[in-house]
Amino acid sequence: LAFWAEDTRFTLVEHTNNGRTTPLIREWKDAMTQVGDNQALLQSLKESRYFVPFTDEVNGWETKLTLLDECLRGLNLVQRKWVYLEPIFARGALPQEQGRFKMVDEEYRGIMLSVQNDSRVICLVETNRRKELHKTLTTLVDQLERCQKALNQYLEDKRSR
Repeated sequence: LAFWAEDTRFTLVEHTNNGRTTPLIREWKDAMTQVGDNQALLQSLKESRYFVPFTDEVNGWETKLTLLDECLRGLNLVQRKWVYLEPIFARGALPQEQGRFKMVDEEYRGIMLSVQNDSRVICLVETNRRKELHKTLTTLVDQLERCQKALNQYLEDKRSR
């Protein structure tokens, strides 16, 4: 697992809009599949009679991989919503929601720039700043859903006129 953690990296692509470039993760499925495979490996190790000396190490990896799985799912959701909403808000749509989206945009871009600096998949749960990543991603999803709801309401109001 230590070799996997050192060697497994995100594949990033550049997303450019209005002169700003933001790295985006391209291959989600591979990373999520590998995390799931490693979780299954740990479960099978626990059933081995030779497991006892490795209990602490396996439990540490189990915790990391569980958090990593949650962070990957959250970051994937944030990226999908951000990619959809960013061009709309970049053009100045929905002025009443601009502040909310700007906060999400800055936080998300900061996360992605740090992923670009250290593209190892495990980096999402390794450093001190990222210990709160899961909570941050939950907040970003909530804020993006509010932006989406406001956009949907605006479009519905336009249609009904």
